[in-house]
Amino acid sequence: MRRLFLFFLILFLFFSIAGATSYLVVDRFDPKDAGRFPEGWKGKNRKMTEKAHKIYKVLVEGNNAYLFAHSKGDAVQIGKKIKVDLKEFPILTWKWRVDRLCKGADERYKKTGDSPAAIYVVFPTWKMWNPKAIKYVWSASDLPIGFTTKSPYASNTKIIILENRNSPLHKWIKERVNVLEDYRRLFGKKIKPVKLIGIMTDSDNTKSEAIACYDDIIFEGGGK
Repeated sequence: MRRLFLFFLILFLFFSIAGATSYLVVDRFDPKDAGRFPEGWKGKNRKMTEKAHKIYKVLVEGNNAYLFAHSKGDAVQIGKKIKVDLKEFPILTWKWRVDRLCKGADERYKKTGDSPAAIYVVFPTWKMWNPKAIKYVWSASDLPIGFTTKSPYASNTKIIILENRNSPLHKWIKERVNVLEDYRRLFGKKIKPVKLIGIMTDSDNTKSEAIACYDDIIFEGGGK
């Protein structure tokens, strides 16, 4: 009887651990790319990809590699294709750090629509030029954490403020968002798979500078 109990206990612990470690890595960044543009990422087209090489590069501290972004009046989004079923992997986690805020930025308006750091989760639609997207941002404004709005440039892009100008600079902060719940709240219940993860540090509208770092972008399982 005791052996049977121990067997079921081990079985339970095995499946608990297996379920707890269910994840899908977007990127942890590779030390082999140190000083270069990260492998697997690209801009909207060839010209944007070439421009992105001047903004984004992998740096290494100790044994850890991360993505460094320095925008000097630029606005270039980079993306990595990845298909994710949100019903299986609803949680997105990453860590980021902002070292310089783009002055005067406010995501609600075209004239000031810069963000020192942003992670995009992109979903396909029949309008290839206007996909649905959730943009999680570290804002340079005083917009409250949790504030939601739409992009002044694309109505299908919804913006959620996770950090703002009052958040600590020069410090890594880990984020954990439930993309599935956010999608249902913003777009309805008809869920489409994620097709791309985007990153953008931009400062073109404010004609200023922004510096940010990104690392450990991972989808986690759990929930329905």
